[in-house]
Amino acid sequence: MHFFYNPHKAHFKEKSGHILDKIILPIAMISPLLTIPQVLQVWVDGKIQGVSILTWSAYALGTLFWTLYGLAHKEKPIFFANFFLFIFDVAIVLGVLLHG
Repeated sequence: MHFFYNPHKAHFKEKSGHILDKIILPIAMISPLLTIPQVLQVWVDGKIQGVSILTWSAYALGTLFWTLYGLAHKEKPIFFANFFLFIFDVAIVLGVLLHG
């Protein structure tokens, strides 16, 4: 259990050798881009079959809370990844509403 939860952040960095710290921000910025094809499918193609408004609304709500958490704790990777995901999630929900 100690490996997965360590309240001493400095200790974790010391053990990890900063590898995760060096790559997580770029990953956090790139990962939300994987949602763009769904946004394009809804907005450009107007295809909403199989797109669950309930699911994407729940994603939006979850990413909103993670965005606020990242902001409150000054955790850039958490903030950036979830901020962009929130924007894309809301875009999908609005697109489904518009085209539905």
